[in-house]
Amino acid sequence: MSLQPPPDRRRKFSFPATLHNRLLGLPERHTPRAAKRRFSTVSDVSRKFSHTIGWRSSSVPTADIVAQGKTMCGQYIRCRLKRSNMFNKKCGLQRLRSAISLPGGYVVREVFPELLSIGQELERMHPELYTGVGRQASCTPVLATEKAVTGVLTGVARELGRSDLTWPKVVSLYAVAGGLAADCVRQGHPEFLQTLVESMGEALDYHVADWIAHNGGWTGLLTYCKPGNNEISLAGFVGLLGAAMATVFFLFILLRWFGRFTFF
Repeated sequence: MSLQPPPDRRRKFSFPATLHNRLLGLPERHTPRAAKRRFSTVSDVSRKFSHTIGWRSSSVPTADIVAQGKTMCGQYIRCRLKRSNMFNKKCGLQRLRSAISLPGGYVVREVFPELLSIGQELERMHPELYTGVGRQASCTPVLATEKAVTGVLTGVARELGRSDLTWPKVVSLYAVAGGLAADCVRQGHPEFLQTLVESMGEALDYHVADWIAHNGGWTGLLTYCKPGNNEISLAGFVGLLGAAMATVFFLFILLRWFGRFTFF
């Protein structure tokens, strides 16, 4: 008789997350852009080498994951600003509507409603975490430059990527982006929103896209969140109805046979 450890029960939307000063990545703030590109190149070569020798396999290109993730980021920001009554034409997000019609847009149409629902649930459960993000993640609560906005979002992505990634952590990055968008508009910088979307693409590319690719792409979020379908299909309903009618008919014949039922 073998004793097996109890299964690890995973709680959705429940993970330790705190925003603090080091999320900005202050020690790396002055890293030359050439160095960042050099590390990115090494990462790309390592990823290609791993795929070539068969260590890892993924059918979803990371470039598609990043493009779809940026589109959903823009949509998430739009919804967040609308819920906060801060969305207007000056936000410059109108062109995102046509982005869903691009190749791979069906993935966005299928996944984004679920991503938005989870993000809103995270915001409801931890309102203090996703409100005033700039104030929590920076020594100066004012997001005065686009570089500061980029630093906060990429810093959060870096922190989340240091431990094992999960789908709730990935969605929490979008909730952080929504909070940053609200901070930018509140502080009079709606022009920063497009930079925020581009920063999400950079954060996904460097820290998250590989994990998403190896977990089924963005559609893996649907598999993670939606349990098996417990609803009875039409064929199942017809079968149950037929079985019930057959049972009633059998009882009718049985009772009539024993003379306990009067039939006119």
